[in-house]
Amino acid sequence: MEVLDPRFRHYMLQEIHAQPRTALEAVAQYLSPENRTKSIAGIALPEEQVQKLERVSIIASGTSRHAGMVGEFMLERLARLPVKVDFASQYCYRDPLTEHNELTVLLSQSGTTADTLSALRQAKSKNARTIAICNVQDAPLAREADGVLYTHAGIEVSVAATKSFTAQLIALYALGVHLGHTRRSLSAQETRDHMNDLMALPEKIEATLACAAAVEVGAKKMKDAKSFLFLGRDISYPIALEGALKLKETSYIHAEGMPTGEMKHGPNAMVDEHLPVVMVLTRDATDPQSTLRWERSVALLEEIAERGVQVTAIVCQDDVATVAKHANSVFAVPAASTLLLPVLEIIPLQLLAYHIAVLKGMNVDSPRNLSKSVTVE
Repeated sequence: MEVLDPRFRHYMLQEIHAQPRTALEAVAQYLSPENRTKSIAGIALPEEQVQKLERVSIIASGTSRHAGMVGEFMLERLARLPVKVDFASQYCYRDPLTEHNELTVLLSQSGTTADTLSALRQAKSKNARTIAICNVQDAPLAREADGVLYTHAGIEVSVAATKSFTAQLIALYALGVHLGHTRRSLSAQETRDHMNDLMALPEKIEATLACAAAVEVGAKKMKDAKSFLFLGRDISYPIALEGALKLKETSYIHAEGMPTGEMKHGPNAMVDEHLPVVMVLTRDATDPQSTLRWERSVALLEEIAERGVQVTAIVCQDDVATVAKHANSVFAVPAASTLLLPVLEIIPLQLLAYHIAVLKGMNVDSPRNLSKSVTVE
C-alpha cells in the first residue's frame, strides 16, 4: 500500500497532487521518442484494421464512463469515427448491435469491474475488436481484451478516483491521435502538434494545482449548501458530471451535472440563491467555435448572477478578470487545446469536493457504501 506523505492529510489530496507526475509517466509511455507520433504498445490493432474501422463503442461505469464521454469528443475529432458511449451495466442486457468493423473500448480503473467484464464478453461474442484501458497490470479486463492500453497512474488508495481519471483521459487522447494518424485523418504536422500538446500537459497540470489555496477558501463559502448544479458545454459537459459525482461521493451532498445549453430547457426554474452553481467556463482562444461556446456560457453566467445565485467558475487564466465580475469564486487553469482542457478542468473540481468533505468531517478516503472496485453486478 502507498505511504501517506506527511504533507497531506488524506490519500485523496495526495493523489490529486500526484497528477503532474502520473501524467508525465503516461506521456513518456505513449510517445515515440524518435518521432513523437504514434507509439502505443499493446493495443493489438494492425494498421489495416484501424483503416477499416467504421465506428467505436466506449463502455464503462461511474467515473470511467465520464472519461469515456470525454473520449467520445476526442476520438470523433481526431480519428473521424462515429463514437457511442454506453453504461457497462446497460450494455450487458440490451443485446447491442455491433458492426463488422467496430472497435469496443472498455474502461475500468481496477480491471475487475463486474459489469464492464460482462460487457467485454458480450462484445467479443459479437466479434467486435476490444481494447481495455486499465490501471492494473494483468487484471482480468486486460487479459481478456484483444489489446490493452495501461494508464500508468500507479496505486490509488482513495475510493474517489482522481489521478486514475486524468490518466484515462490522457490514454484516450493518445489513442485518438494514434487512430487519427493511422487513418490519415490527421496530417503528419497535426500529429506532431497533438503530441507536443501532450508533452506540455504535465507542466500545465502542475500550474493548475496553484489554485489549491483559492479552492480551499471557496469551499468554506459552499460547505453548508444542500444541493449543487454543475454546468459544462461541449467536451466540458462530462467534466461537470464528474465534478458532481466527486462531490456526491465525498460529501454526500446532492449534486447534478448537465450541459450548459440545457439550462433554458427547464432546469433554469430551479436556480436561485439557495442552489450554488459551478460552471466550467474554459475556452481554447485559438478556436473560434470554442470562443463562441464560451461567450454563450458567459451570457448565462451574467443572467443567473443577477438573481443572486452563488456561482463558482473554472476559467482559463486570461479570462479571470472578465468572469470575476459575475462569479463569487473563480479558479484558473492554464491555456490549452480544446481536447486537453478537460484534464485541467477537473482538478479544481476534485479539490473542491475534497475540501467540502473535509470541512463537513467526512471520511474522505473511504466514503460510506462505496468500494474501490465493484466486483458484483
